[in-house]
Amino acid sequence: MPSKNHNICLLFCGGSSIITDDGILTVQQEGDMKKWLAAMPELGLIANIDPVFVYGGDASEIEPGLWQRLAREIYKRIDQYDGFVVTHGIDTIIYTAAMQSFMLAQLPKPIIFTGSPLAQDAESADHDLAGMMSSYKTLGVKANLINAAQVATMNIAEVAIMFGNRLIKAVETVKSDSASFNFFDASSEHGMLGKVDFGIKLFNQVRPRSRQTPRLTDAVDDQVCLFQLVPGVQASQLESLVEKKYHGIMIRSFNTNLFPQSFEKVLALAYQKGIPVVAHNPFALDLKKKKREYILVNHLTFETAFVKFMWVLGQTNDLGKIRLMMWEKY
Repeated sequence: MPSKNHNICLLFCGGSSIITDDGILTVQQEGDMKKWLAAMPELGLIANIDPVFVYGGDASEIEPGLWQRLAREIYKRIDQYDGFVVTHGIDTIIYTAAMQSFMLAQLPKPIIFTGSPLAQDAESADHDLAGMMSSYKTLGVKANLINAAQVATMNIAEVAIMFGNRLIKAVETVKSDSASFNFFDASSEHGMLGKVDFGIKLFNQVRPRSRQTPRLTDAVDDQVCLFQLVPGVQASQLESLVEKKYHGIMIRSFNTNLFPQSFEKVLALAYQKGIPVVAHNPFALDLKKKKREYILVNHLTFETAFVKFMWVLGQTNDLGKIRLMMWEKY
């Protein structure tokens, strides 16, 4: 186990519910941190832990302003700590972790996200929670936190999610389809950074620590709309969004023919108005990138593509630059 001379910053951003003998304990305000830390003495065996309160509400309420605040809290402390652990609700943890990857460039140290699947208003007496609580009491929520803290002391400089027995690169994390305590999967083999198996093993693709100077770029544009193509949807519905003058529109398109032919005019209208349209489809072939009316993104997960779009729009409104930035690997 790592020596105690490591200094880890623990940022509370929701998702902090742990199970104790007295019930479920969570951090919803700054004053809750002391009692919470007292219930997690194992963390003190790994490193010196300094807590920072960022947010204590539900994950569904998180919005871009909080992403900015979190990035700024980390950035101003980057030289003071060996690594960072962020607790976060699992509903939106992928979005927040991916955004930190864009806001904090040239990261020299690890930022490890983890969290609890227990709702903040869950009661230990709830019948439906009985089975989960008995299983998670020793193997789940606390284990996530302990593993995340250990990873934060290791030779890694990634924004990653530690959950269950998997350490996954934030921008390649997707929700798992299987029912297990491993809530998340990697979208590719390169996204799996490590595994817990009688200790934590980091894989070769992990980016090691460095002496790079980090760069904070936290401007985002939240005037982005999501549009889903389904049978029967009308081009007029998309046109109404174009007329509302959103700064960007992201469309979850069909697989082979990305758009019905009836959408050609409205896509051209969006282009004429300077409104970038991102078509997200991981199954589409690269030849679809030849169209100027939309920007095909087929190499990023949905969550990563969505937050990157908001981040890119925060940097530029030039359609050509937006296209090139969205086509970059991450």
